[in-house]
Amino acid sequence: MVTVTVCVGSSCFLRGAHAVIQEFERLIAEQVPGQVEIKGSFCMEHCTDGVTIKIGDDIFSAVKPADVPGLFEKYVMPKLVQG
Repeated sequence: MVTVTVCVGSSCFLRGAHAVIQEFERLIAEQVPGQVEIKGSFCMEHCTDGVTIKIGDDIFSAVKPADVPGLFEKYVMPKLVQG
């Protein structure tokens, strides 16, 4: 199981965290249902950088929905293969 944590604090929420979550949910449902967990976090201390997410120990800031497929392919899928 891979965990993707998305900041849903006020700054990230206003910058589109919900849309980022929706894109992750779509990809998970299509490609790896039940193998990736999405969690919310209220602050990842990158408030001025835009939507911040964490995949495993990797933190990414300024994430937009269009960035999610690339992050999913490069960082989530390999973690599933590694098991």
